Amino acid sequence: MDEHGDYLYGYAFLKVKDRHLAEDMVQETFLAAITAKNTFSNHASVRTWLTSILKHKIIDHFRRQGRVTAISDLADQNDEDNLDYLFRNNGSWIEKPAPFPSPDSALQQKQFWKIFVHCLSGLKPRQAEIFLAREIHDMTNEEICKHFSITPSNAWVLMHRARLALIQCLKALWIDSEKNKC
Repeated sequence: MDEHGDYLYGYAFLKVKDRHLAEDMVQETFLAAITAKNTFSNHASVRTWLTSILKHKIIDHFRRQGRVTAISDLADQNDEDNLDYLFRNNGSWIEKPAPFPSPDSALQQKQFWKIFVHCLSGLKPRQAEIFLAREIHDMTNEEICKHFSITPSNAWVLMHRARLALIQCLKALWIDSEKNKC
């Protein structure tokens, strides 16, 4: 558990984007491994075996949740690409974004992280996975493309959309609320 727990937790969190659920998945993985330890054939490393068990636990979780469809997933894909509300015909901003507050002060505040996690949970699952892989787990674009079996342009589009959505959410829930406190 000491040797593989952090890795498995990171993998689970990347997939499910929920700290408590990721912890539960890792616990279930270790319980399943203990139960099935006699079936381990040493053809793969212990980490690979545990990751395989974890993948199945995650798949089972999403199968159970699969009957629930987010409204945002039902929206027309082209609606996401319509940025007319942000830009004029000549490409300039309709309303130029306000500068962000000092990152150092924002990162030190617990409330920021609560709002950030809330905003992150509002992203489409694939966008959140790509964003977390790039910005939190420091994966390269090449690693992301290989891991998620997507093209570089698709990775770029997903990152771009995730960043735009996060900026809008953080602006509404964090920056504007900070301005109102002053």
